[in-house]
Amino acid sequence: MKFKRQMKRTWLQITHDRKQFGVFCGLLLVGLLLWARIIVIARPPRTAIADENISTSVASNIASDNHKAAFPIWLDHEPNRNPFQVSNDVFPIVTQPTDNVSVQAVNNGNDTEQQAISMLQLEAIMGDLAMIDGHVFQVGDVVSVSSMTDTLTLEKVHRRSVIISVGERRYELTIASPRR
Repeated sequence: MKFKRQMKRTWLQITHDRKQFGVFCGLLLVGLLLWARIIVIARPPRTAIADENISTSVASNIASDNHKAAFPIWLDHEPNRNPFQVSNDVFPIVTQPTDNVSVQAVNNGNDTEQQAISMLQLEAIMGDLAMIDGHVFQVGDVVSVSSMTDTLTLEKVHRRSVIISVGERRYELTIASPRR
């Protein structure tokens, strides 16, 4: 009895002032929304439909009380396309020759050396590193060519070229300038 009287008295105090009652109702609504959000976050729905044939069994399981049923999903054993393959439409293959300067033939008995160096291709430069024929070298490294008896040494790296030395002789490899 005492509880009922106290509740009635509290209700009258709350509803007596319209402003207080409006604030009370607004806070109650925000509290209910937050409470509902906590419930949704605590139990997120775990439903995925991967095949149309399974959709009928999913509908019957959703209608039942068993929410922990497992649904089979069949995946391809191999991907349909290679995700690492470069698209020729987006990145066409450029077959134009580069502006690498070919070694001028000087008749001093170093024909095999010049031919071997002319076969080298400078692919990239980054700081003091240079990529020549798919291998990364830094200043002072030996660039190996199987057809030569003397060692090729990477002497200097510039922005778009490198200097390779063989004993006292020096050769320059350059990267093609970007086409506009």
